[in-house]
Amino acid sequence: MTPEAGSLHSLMRLVRGYAPAKILTTAGKLGLFSPPFEALTPKELSSRRHISEKGARYLLNALVALGVFEKRENTYRLEKNLQRELERFPEFAWELTHQDHLYEVWRRLEAGIRTGHSPDPPAEELADYPASLKVFLWAMHSHARLLFPELVSAIPWDGVSHLLDIGGGGAGFALSLTRRYEALTVTLMDLPDAVVQTREIIAGNPGEDRIVLKTGNTYNDPLPEGPFDRILISHLIHIYPETENRKLIEKAACRLKPGGDLLLLDFFLEEDETTPPEAVFFRLLMLIGTPEGDCYPLSSARAWFVSAGLAPERAVSLSGGNTLLIGRRP
Repeated sequence: MTPEAGSLHSLMRLVRGYAPAKILTTAGKLGLFSPPFEALTPKELSSRRHISEKGARYLLNALVALGVFEKRENTYRLEKNLQRELERFPEFAWELTHQDHLYEVWRRLEAGIRTGHSPDPPAEELADYPASLKVFLWAMHSHARLLFPELVSAIPWDGVSHLLDIGGGGAGFALSLTRRYEALTVTLMDLPDAVVQTREIIAGNPGEDRIVLKTGNTYNDPLPEGPFDRILISHLIHIYPETENRKLIEKAACRLKPGGDLLLLDFFLEEDETTPPEAVFFRLLMLIGTPEGDCYPLSSARAWFVSAGLAPERAVSLSGGNTLLIGRRP
């Protein structure tokens, strides 16, 4: 959303955008978007979450004002359509906690703008790494599951029997794929800590037995031998500089079967660097949250494909500012 030309009222609505976001992430941390989904009063929320009854009432009324809760007399419950969605995606609550963590990262924006690079994170943020990694991987799992229907609609999956998922910690795509396609095996490679927690995420789920977890740094270590029918690199390249991404695409291309394809899913910029808005905003997050990360123009990714001997076939726009670039090995 952009302000109307010359409208200070519209601009002010944008400036106040942090308030709804913080209300929603706070509600998520208090379990209001996690099962069981049941009607409750402010007094009941106060007792269950050990918060003040006044604070509970104010928060619940704010959620009604945002349209995500409904109120009848003194009882509150999730809006019906939203509840149905959350019942299908109960892990979405992790996404809210992850966004709350990012809220703290955004505090570093002014410093990052002034210096042009990421400020050092505070010591308490580094000390919280194991817990924050768990939140991040569950959030990535949720994000992948939400995008999964669009991913499988964007390109045929018939004949794909072995997929390499590079940096796919959280296994949102891997688990969704093995559930749907019984003949598919997914090899997932990620850093050691991410693999440990990914193993916990997939444990006991249908399709788990066809996910092979490999530990390693996908940029520095050799990739699994393969060859693979298809390789997926999702939401990874924005953490790394262009030179390293070019090398990764070259490494991945060598692991494809002839006729196999590489799927590169990320937030890509248009050439004017002002659209899509989600990618433009995410670029700022990479400036302050990574040492050398960035959001790249789609033309750059196409050039990486060509350099690696892949034929860029098409780019598919997905929801949330995501773009899927498809390249095939001749």
